[in-house]
Amino acid sequence: MSVREIAATHRQLLEQLSGQISNRLECGFTELPGADGATVGLELRERGRTVVMELPVALLASAVSDTVAREAVRVRIKARRDRMLFRPPPVPLPKRITSVADPAGSRFGFGRGPGPGRGRR
Repeated sequence: MSVREIAATHRQLLEQLSGQISNRLECGFTELPGADGATVGLELRERGRTVVMELPVALLASAVSDTVAREAVRVRIKARRDRMLFRPPPVPLPKRITSVADPAGSRFGFGRGPGPGRGRR
């Protein structure tokens, strides 16, 4: 299905669903390269990231009147948006950290000789 063949009701449905997911999510229909007429392309944009996903035309057509199909479309869009915005956790610090020599255990500290400490006061 081409972008020109998409009805206004489908465009309005897409705007409603994207508004339910996020206020900053922008959705639009796009042409898919080499796609047959069974799917339509959706372009999702948020926070400077863009992704294109496929959606079956039959699911989109049934989502206009069927609430179960509408929820299925919303879940697909939300899952793709979440994967688009996912940032992996930072790389953990190395585990093999060697300890530094204890400065209190050295004999060369503050000009005192190798004798005993000051004792009790």
